[in-house]
Amino acid sequence: MEVDEARAVLGVAEGSSEADERSAFRRRLRATHPDVAGPRPDAGAAVARLIRALAVLRSARAAPDRLPPPTRPVPPTGARPEGDSILLDLPADEAFLALVEAAHDVGELTYADPDAGLLEAIVVPDGTTACSLLLTLQGRASGTEVFCTLEPLGATPSPSLRAVVAGLAAALRR
Repeated sequence: MEVDEARAVLGVAEGSSEADERSAFRRRLRATHPDVAGPRPDAGAAVARLIRALAVLRSARAAPDRLPPPTRPVPPTGARPEGDSILLDLPADEAFLALVEAAHDVGELTYADPDAGLLEAIVVPDGTTACSLLLTLQGRASGTEVFCTLEPLGATPSPSLRAVVAGLAAALRR
């Protein structure tokens, strides 16, 4: 996808700010997300296209000499995937912060509630099927367990949850 097409998909003009692009993305996401707009067979592809458009504009904006934005340092997580969950060697509050960073690496974070220990990200694990990845944190004596649920946003079958869990665990270990 080229920059002009990405702008058209999001409905933003040349010279728009990052905030304008993010706002347009969220507005369009609400219009296509089946939880808000109702079920439609092409919802997954439409959401995937929005995510690609935002990524293209972010890449175009980033200059080679520009430093990445500072992030809060996160200690090593010791992330270990186990079936449909991930075990972390962190207390729940630190695990939540690590998951926010990792969610940005694997998709677009759309919901975060630290008090409830919930995060949602829109991911496109196979490059075509947009899915909602719901992460639920549960404190354990030895750290935190993160339960993962993957739901496609359209009528297409869901990609492998284990592959998504493995990708998220890899992002947590970076």
